Amino acid sequence: MMKKEILFLPTLLVLLLLLSACTGESSTKETINEEGTDASLDLSEYVGIDENESGTPDWQEEEIELVYASKFYGENDETNPIFLNIQKFMEKYPNITVVRDRQFAADEEDFTQMEMLTARANERNLPDIFYSPLAAEAYDRELTLDLTPYIEADPEAEWISENAKRVMKTYDGEEIYGIPWMSVGQFPAINTRLLRENNIQVPTYDWTYQDYEDLRSEVAKLTPDNPIFPGIIEFQDHGAHYFDSIPNGWLGYNIESQTWDFTNSKRYGEWFEQVAREGIEGLHFYDLPEAERIEKVGNLGWAWGDGLEAVSNMWMFALSGDVGELVVNREMEIDIYPMPEAPEGGSTSIRAYYDTLSISSALEDDPVKAEAAFQLLKWLTYGEEGLKSKWSLIDEYSGLPEDAPLRVEDRLMDFVQGWPITTNPEVLENHPLVQGFPEDSELAIFNFEAFKNPEFQQQLANPISYPRQMPAVSNVFSNLDIWELRNQIRDEGVRYSDIASEWDTMMNENLEDYLRQYNR
Repeated sequence: MMKKEILFLPTLLVLLLLLSACTGESSTKETINEEGTDASLDLSEYVGIDENESGTPDWQEEEIELVYASKFYGENDETNPIFLNIQKFMEKYPNITVVRDRQFAADEEDFTQMEMLTARANERNLPDIFYSPLAAEAYDRELTLDLTPYIEADPEAEWISENAKRVMKTYDGEEIYGIPWMSVGQFPAINTRLLRENNIQVPTYDWTYQDYEDLRSEVAKLTPDNPIFPGIIEFQDHGAHYFDSIPNGWLGYNIESQTWDFTNSKRYGEWFEQVAREGIEGLHFYDLPEAERIEKVGNLGWAWGDGLEAVSNMWMFALSGDVGELVVNREMEIDIYPMPEAPEGGSTSIRAYYDTLSISSALEDDPVKAEAAFQLLKWLTYGEEGLKSKWSLIDEYSGLPEDAPLRVEDRLMDFVQGWPITTNPEVLENHPLVQGFPEDSELAIFNFEAFKNPEFQQQLANPISYPRQMPAVSNVFSNLDIWELRNQIRDEGVRYSDIASEWDTMMNENLEDYLRQYNR
């Protein structure tokens, strides 16, 4: 394996390989199922193993125990929606017992979880299936089993979204290190009551970027004499992709050129200049000096939540709390929207993070157990049966007494768990946010029509993702405060074109510095 052989190469060659690999070479390699199964890969060694020739795969016959490790949705298995779905898996396959590793049940920081996984690997006691907190590091530390043969053999994997396929693959293109069980995207939201009260037309779901700007311009006419602000869709993270089609484009990084590419993101730069200009003009609540802000809006401190902004953003993971706070407690009228169609030269997309599960590399020596682990992994991620099983929990735990240990009404997004990575429209029809909830239910506040929009469903399944699988890039991102670029334009009077190359130089030098110190 490359990961082992590279350790013996001369230092300079290691650096050159890492520079090539860590900065995104995997994006140009083959993606899953695009060119069919590798002819050299004998899938019978991995899937459908039937040593006793009974006609039933051994993973369904042998007594198997799998250890699952994840911090998500609480330490109590009986009130943990993921583990409740694992119990349904065990009901279907009674030969398989899944136990939760208690050491990883507590909500520790990702770095701490990674160190715990590494220590357990050194003890030869790695959990069989685990949340991969720092995906690239998990691969580099040889913690992850290559899932390529299982994905190649599974017809349902053809429905995995293209951006999820890319992020599942390691930065050097050698392996599939894990599978996201959800994408956690950010999408636009509109204060529809504010628009109606000010006789501004509410846009349709098939809006364009120009429609979005026209709406903001109408609100901006009101701002000088009213405590009303246009608000913005936050393009700062993925705007280089949205406006200029920079590949991936997260925070200006171009995965094809393997460099930061602010210089060639000219429309992205125009957006920063516009936001800077609007800040000077007083169109942004958060740009107003404190004294001026207090004079205009009093002691209110959250423009969107206080009903002062027309447009904002909402994260999928926070939907339960945000909708409950805004709609129920603050009695706002809001609607969720797909991302507006990008301007010419850009690519319509939302931004997101993927949360990923991996399988222990130790199972390489136990192919039957590895196949069982993969089937559980599929059940929890993209598989139709497992997704429907998870979503069925919503009916089981809805309408219970208020003192019940677990109620969907209290923890909806713990049951929904973001958006699945499947693009299969027949599966997505069953998503609870697409299906909606009874009008007499507490959950009816989540009945947003946008979720029934097929185009929006595909945006949510295939967002532009933060590149966790690229160790150098994801670590160097910590040196980047993207709003500082805007502030330079606003406060120093410079043009984006004057400073874009400086930002590219700074970030690419940071990348090279990181690679010199990176120890696989």
